[in-house]
Amino acid sequence: MKGRLAAALSLLVLLAPVARASVEEFSTFDLAPLEQDDENFLDHWLTRVPLRWDDEYRAATGAFRTSQGCYTSGEWFMKNDFKVRAALGRKTYLDLVYTRMDDDVATWEWMRFDFRFATDHTGTFGFRFQPSHDKSQHDFALLWDGGVPNGPLEVNATFTLEDAFNSLWEFRQARVGESYSPYRAHPVEPALRIASHGAHHRFELNGKWLTPLRQDHLQDPDTTLNGTHTLWGSKGSMLASVDVGRWTLEGRFEDEQVRSSHTRPSLAGDDRRLQRRWQAEAALQRSLGGTWRSELRWAYQDRMEDWRPPPTLANMRALDRGLAFEISGQPREDWHLRVGYLHDRILIAEHGTVPAFTWGTRKESRAYIGLEALFGRVRVQGIEGIELDQEPYDVTWHHDKGFLQLQTTF
Repeated sequence: MKGRLAAALSLLVLLAPVARASVEEFSTFDLAPLEQDDENFLDHWLTRVPLRWDDEYRAATGAFRTSQGCYTSGEWFMKNDFKVRAALGRKTYLDLVYTRMDDDVATWEWMRFDFRFATDHTGTFGFRFQPSHDKSQHDFALLWDGGVPNGPLEVNATFTLEDAFNSLWEFRQARVGESYSPYRAHPVEPALRIASHGAHHRFELNGKWLTPLRQDHLQDPDTTLNGTHTLWGSKGSMLASVDVGRWTLEGRFEDEQVRSSHTRPSLAGDDRRLQRRWQAEAALQRSLGGTWRSELRWAYQDRMEDWRPPPTLANMRALDRGLAFEISGQPREDWHLRVGYLHDRILIAEHGTVPAFTWGTRKESRAYIGLEALFGRVRVQGIEGIELDQEPYDVTWHHDKGFLQLQTTF
């Protein structure tokens, strides 16, 4: 156990030279960069880690996983998750957790120290410390878990005090002669996850809410840069699936929205920005015999952005209607093959002078082939995309994006 803990700490030092507060998950949320990649909806579909991997990761006390892939000629998607557990006593333990997300929607990272105490009848309680190089961005949280991972009923509740040392009671994030940004309305972030797994069903409900914050940006001696910043956000998802004979029915829903503003005495307007993305998805799977399955998936995504002066008065809305068909199975033990087709019809509507680039209304289609292999305790999956549309450059029927997932438990 000491060797495992030492290795984990070494890896955390290498991976997380700077850990940011979880408020960054909402403050960096931006839907406009999605349009830099004309096939972003198809790309996000292929960056998903298989559900059976997620079950394995949640049940393990020590694990690492990564999902990576190509968005554009200059952008690379990457999400890393790492966790390890060390016993502190008979019923107490420490969970070290590191997560980093580099996406065209948001970029954030955190390193968490979760001190937990298990009881016989009332679940597992805990306290979280989430540090940052900027001391004002330290987070603290109270934790409670009920049930077991992948069990009949699992509940995970978290109540986070964001940026705890920023103007909280006697604490003050300020430096004499320099700028500082004290809170006038301090944010908290409650989060809840409810899950139920059985032999023929799966249900998960996730939600978190960042309460409205108000923060003054004070700059000395340039008072023209002074102003007030506000931020509010929410995030939720649902996954449900049930087996009926040789058929599996699956439904998903995701919703994320963020509202921010920035007022300055020297400028008119509140620079308000409202962003929301929601997606509904349905899938029908059927066993073809043995390990082989077919899947038909449909999804509808609504992306909306609204800007207010300064700098502009405008809004943009994008509707994605996606269709996917896949056949998968195991040609041999410890190997999993996927072959599929993706199609997306995108409708873009704009009003005013939109301060963002878009490819406009379009359709995108792609074929792909994926191969997953298990080597000991390491799972690896590679996915190769094939362009099916006519593009202004020579790429049709050629390589079109590649994706890689890796996971291991220890």
